[in-house]
Amino acid sequence: MLLLQILAVLGAGALVLGCHPEGPPVPRPRKLKQSKPLQETLSGLARTLDDALAGKIKAGFDIHNISFSIGITSYDQPRSDPLVWEYHHLSPSNVNGTKSIDRHSQYLIGSISKVITDTLLLRSGINYEDPITKYLPALANKDSLTAWEDITLRSLAGQVAGIVPNYGFSEFYYLKDYFEYLGFPILTNSSYPECGVTAMDTGSCNKEQLLRGMLVSDPVAPPQTRPVYSNIAFTLLAYAVEIHTGKSYSQLIQELALALGLPSTRPSPGNDTLAVIPSVPNNWGSDYGDGVAGGGLVSTIADLSSYMHAIMNKSPELSNPTKIRAWLKPHTFTGATGFQGSPWEIFRPNPALLFPKTYNSTSHSDGVAYNYRSRISLLDSYGLGLTILTAGDQSALPILFNAVISTLIPAIDATALEQASAQYSGSYVQHSNPTTSPNLTANATILMDGPSLRLMSLSLNGKDILFGLDEIWKYSLSPLLAAEMAKTNGIYRIYPAEIYREGVLDGRKVVREDWRFEWGLEDNTGAETDLPGRGISEGECKSWKLVDWLYYGGQSVDRIVFVKDGETGEVVGLEVPFLRTGVLARMG
Repeated sequence: MLLLQILAVLGAGALVLGCHPEGPPVPRPRKLKQSKPLQETLSGLARTLDDALAGKIKAGFDIHNISFSIGITSYDQPRSDPLVWEYHHLSPSNVNGTKSIDRHSQYLIGSISKVITDTLLLRSGINYEDPITKYLPALANKDSLTAWEDITLRSLAGQVAGIVPNYGFSEFYYLKDYFEYLGFPILTNSSYPECGVTAMDTGSCNKEQLLRGMLVSDPVAPPQTRPVYSNIAFTLLAYAVEIHTGKSYSQLIQELALALGLPSTRPSPGNDTLAVIPSVPNNWGSDYGDGVAGGGLVSTIADLSSYMHAIMNKSPELSNPTKIRAWLKPHTFTGATGFQGSPWEIFRPNPALLFPKTYNSTSHSDGVAYNYRSRISLLDSYGLGLTILTAGDQSALPILFNAVISTLIPAIDATALEQASAQYSGSYVQHSNPTTSPNLTANATILMDGPSLRLMSLSLNGKDILFGLDEIWKYSLSPLLAAEMAKTNGIYRIYPAEIYREGVLDGRKVVREDWRFEWGLEDNTGAETDLPGRGISEGECKSWKLVDWLYYGGQSVDRIVFVKDGETGEVVGLEVPFLRTGVLARMG
């Protein structure tokens, strides 16, 4: 019932979480495959997709020329079966390839290959700050038009090396006569790159040819200036990791597949009998040569779900957790709502338009091959992965993505809030003990308040500690900050810090889970002025600058600790370290 109530409020757009810490405002939801309300929501989505494919509602793409697979992955599912929901459609016009589509059906995944290539670097332990010339000294040529010695592996992986997107591939020799007809100058064949030209009998580029081509290619931008999408960058990264490990790219892919359980992830060509092959011209069965690292892998919904499951769980088969977290972070901007990582593309939509609750951002990788389009997305705030693979009409993917995400996020958000309320809300009490604490009585109340948990009350020996903190802030901050703090109305929202410590309490194993409370402090002076630009900078979140800022006797006053049973995960108590109360027992 609570979930339905929360969904109703979310649909009304009433739960707005403004200034808050990056990351999940409440713990990531669990056991989604067993959640009847969520599965009913997803079943409704399946019926809507059925209606679109049957022509009962407008799909927005060619329903006669599309096959696709959709999978939703949860971090807490077993590694052997990480999917919580899937949907597949095979176009009846597909005469080649598989006749029955499922999670093991193979697609070309295009530039999702880039993320998997970067995973090989992550696993290898290679130093991302090394210049590419350390591994490819042929590029250290003083006559080169590009300053290769200034280009690191990280800049290549993050698409900020400023190098050309392609070599040879961007030339379309079959259009030569048409170019000339349109008035372009007449060229001899020697004017074209020595390899890789589309429809020219030069063959794909080998390593030596490609490196020679890089020496005569004009840079697009200075390194670290702006993102410039490059397939070549990942071919160079593949060369570097091959040299670093002494293994071929194919060998490294096989090792990754064995480590993570990805039996169908391999360089093209794939298995024709499992393939989703559209009826229109396509690249299925192509040999991508050295370009495979940037866009030539084949995979499945099952494999990519297992891959994202490993990332979300910071699998040791990938690297250590800190390096994985850093690998997922943005490094530069791509536009108003986009950021670029190494190599993840990170999208943060306007929360007021669709996701006014706890949604933060999506880290995703897109891939395009000839009449194939794909996307994997990590929704880290929810511990979810979304995979969409399509064959046929390439306009279908963003429409399908929007349909899934707009249906999924409100339902997942409501599930997360419901689970957090059930697990953490309640009263926490410590009564005086004649032996150990003769003069101590402490109480705390935590409730779900809109889009997050809130510390509603905290008292020690009858004194209102939250009122006391409000008072202390007045005298410990600058007058400007104190005035801004007063505008937060003493609301103490609490957020998980994602720091855990195992221990023992009264003879049983427990896990202590750190949380922090913040005030939603925004730059909002409200000053009356006739000067231009009034209000432009207002609304900037300032709370992050005051985390762990105020201490009392060596203990931060914004830290509280939930104590959870080490076996069941049930919250059994609460510690408020700066009050020295010990564990407050949860009363329900």
